[in-house]
Amino acid sequence: MDFITHSLVGAGVARVINPRPKWLPLATLTGALGSLLMDSDSWLALLGPNAYGIYHRKITHCIVALVFWVIVSVLIVQAVACVKKWRRFGWFLTPNLPQGETPTRAPWGMLILIAAIAAAFHWMGDAITGFGNLVPFFPWNTWEVNMGLVLSFDWFIFGATLSWHLASRNMNLSRKREYLLAACWLISIAIYLSIRFQMGIRTAW
Repeated sequence: MDFITHSLVGAGVARVINPRPKWLPLATLTGALGSLLMDSDSWLALLGPNAYGIYHRKITHCIVALVFWVIVSVLIVQAVACVKKWRRFGWFLTPNLPQGETPTRAPWGMLILIAAIAAAFHWMGDAITGFGNLVPFFPWNTWEVNMGLVLSFDWFIFGATLSWHLASRNMNLSRKREYLLAACWLISIAIYLSIRFQMGIRTAW
């Protein structure tokens, strides 16, 4: 799955879980990092498509690495939160707070939960994507997951995710409607993937 879709899904996870507006910028940053840091092995593309296809989604995507990235995500956000003027760092993914309101630190437990769920969605996104096998239990087990249902960039998934993000970011929705919007996004993706699976559509990329 592409970087933009991963980051928007992480931001969406943060919005659904986060209960207070003042926590949202830092919570959103946590979700984006939790969803993106696993792809720190993307430099493998410099070695050519074969190296990227063979080694991508192994060491940095195993369950031990997932725990590591969750911790790193939260530590980075807590470091950012130490400087008040940096606490709006997540503004590009979240609505601006009313004038005069300063984002505040969110609880550690909530940030860890956000990063963990965002990382889990990253796993799911990679499991349905071709070109690189997800090896979640590396190095103890070489079991690979690659459903190959979509390309690394899928227009439908990207469009649905972007629409979810823009609607939740720019519309003043109640918490119940935010949950409903997230559920609609998830159901639409599930239906789309089910149709591709039933039609036998597969891709190596």
